[in-house]
Amino acid sequence: MSLRDDFQPQWKLALKWGWLAFAVFILMAPTFYTVYISFNELGFGAKYYIFTFQWYESVFSDRQLLGALGWTMLLALITLPIVIPFGLLSAKLYKQSSQKVWIVFVLLSPLFVPADILASALLVFFKNLNKFFTFIADFTGIYALESWFDLGIMTAVIGLIVYTLPYVFVVIMITMARYRNEQTEAARDLGASAWRAFWEIEFPQIRAGVFSACAFVVILTFNEYTRTSLLKGGFDTFTSVLISQMLNTGMSEESYAMASIVSLVAILIVSSILIFTALRTEEMEKVTRIVKEPNK
Repeated sequence: MSLRDDFQPQWKLALKWGWLAFAVFILMAPTFYTVYISFNELGFGAKYYIFTFQWYESVFSDRQLLGALGWTMLLALITLPIVIPFGLLSAKLYKQSSQKVWIVFVLLSPLFVPADILASALLVFFKNLNKFFTFIADFTGIYALESWFDLGIMTAVIGLIVYTLPYVFVVIMITMARYRNEQTEAARDLGASAWRAFWEIEFPQIRAGVFSACAFVVILTFNEYTRTSLLKGGFDTFTSVLISQMLNTGMSEESYAMASIVSLVAILIVSSILIFTALRTEEMEKVTRIVKEPNK
C-alpha cells in the first residue's frame, strides 16, 4: 500500500471532523451561550461574570423539578421498548413492500398534523373510549377496563408513541436501506432461524440506526410539551415545569440552568451516536478496502 493510500484517509477524516465541528459550533451557538449564562452568578445581561454552580444547586434541590424529571425519564423508558420494535417492523415492511408510498404516507402522517390539533384529537378519542368502556361495564358488570384511558401515564405514552414513531421509522429505514437481504437469505439457507439471522447478521449492521432512533426518542420525550401536557393527567414533566416557570417568572437564572441541562443531555447523546457511527463507518470502509485490494 502506497504512502498516498495511507495518508489520504487521514486527511479526509480530519477534514470530515473539522467540518462537523464547525457546523456544530454554528448551529449550537445559542445553546452554548445559554450554558455560559447559566454559570453566571449575576445572571443574564450582567456587566461582570462570576462563575458559580448556584443555579444548578437550586435546580437540583427543587423537589417539583426532580419529580418532573423522574416522570419524564419514566415516560422515555416506557416508550422506548414499544416504539423501537414498531419502528424496526415498519422499516422492514417498507423495504419488502411494493407499496412504499402508502407506507411512508401512513407512518409520517402524524408529522403533517399540528401538535395541538393531534393532541386534542387524541384527548377526545380517549374520552370517548372511556365512555364506551363505562357503557360496557354498566351493561356487563365488568369494570376492569372502565378507567384504562383516564388521562395519565398510559395516555401520555400513547401520545409519545404517535409523536416519535415517524422519526424512529425514518432513522432506521435509512440505515436499513444499505443492508443487503441476500445476507439474511444466505444465513437462512445455512439453517439459521429468522430471529438468529436478524440478531447475528442484520442487527449488527443496522444497530447504529437503532441507537440513533433511541436517542431521538429520549430527546423528543424531554423536549415534548404540547401533546404530553394535554394527555399526561396529574403529573408534571421536565419541559412543562420549565415552561411554566418561564411563563410565571420570566427567564430566570434557574430557567437557564434547566434549559442547559436538557441541552447538554441532548448534545451528549447525539455526540455519542455520531462518534460511534463515524467510527463504525470508518471501520467498515477499511474492511471494504482490504477486501477489494488484498494484494496492495
